This record gives sequence, structure tokens and C-alpha cells, in this order.
Amino acid sequence: MRKSILIPGIILAIGIAGMVLLYPGKKEGITVEVYEVPGGYGYLVKNDSKVLIRQDMIPSIQQISPFCSYDDAKAVAALVKRKMLRNEHPAITKEELKALHVQIKCLDLAE
Repeated sequence: MRKSILIPGIILAIGIAGMVLLYPGKKEGITVEVYEVPGGYGYLVKNDSKVLIRQDMIPSIQQISPFCSYDDAKAVAALVKRKMLRNEHPAITKEELKALHVQIKCLDLAE
């Protein structure tokens, strides 16, 4: 009796897990958008029109600082998008910032 319940239960659990992993939701609508903030740039990650992530500051550093350039913000946003499409956590590490050559300290000639 126990085997007759256990085997279909395991098969059902594997099937549900497979569906969740293969069809985690609509992802083809994920887009990134870079925008200006005081002193630099930030980015949005959207799924259709819903904002999933709003990042005004460079993540994973101790300073509170926006991205120095449009290209830096765009590169990090693209990495976040790739991670999301692969069902990975979208957090960005210092090592990833270094690999993308993200400038941390912006040169402000006005000072």
C-alpha cells in the first residue's frame, strides 16, 4: 500500500518541479532601461510594464554612488537580465563589477 502511494507521489513531485523549472513564467518580456539620476545613471529591469528592479546606485560597494556612465549602467543591467533569464539570483558581486570594468569613482571636474 505504501509503495502504491509513494511512487505516484514522487512522479507527481518530479513533474511539478520540472514544470516550475522549465516554465517559471513569462520572461521574454524582460527589458532593461537606463536613466539619468543626479550625478550619474541608474537602471530599471522590467517585465512588460512592471518594474522588477530599480537600481539608482552601484550595487555591492560600500559607497552610495550612481553609475558613472550610461554604458556602465547598461552593462550591469544586461548582466542582471541574463541572470534572471537563467533563473539565477540577480545580485551583482564586486567581482562582476570588476569584470565589467565598472567605474566606481566618478571624476567630477566641477569640484
